[in-house]
Amino acid sequence: MSRLTTLRELIGHFIGRRKFFFVPLLIVLLVAGGLLLLTGGLSYVAPFVYTLF
Repeated sequence: MSRLTTLRELIGHFIGRRKFFFVPLLIVLLVAGGLLLLTGGLSYVAPFVYTLF
């Protein structure tokens, strides 16, 4: 539950401060984090993470 609260506060901060240029960065980080959570580790996702960064 606290993760959703943190995400909601982060999005609210971006909207309140009009910092929309951070949105693509946030999307990439959320997708990378989602891949790590869904696969349960880095072994399957490692080649894709290395190409992003």
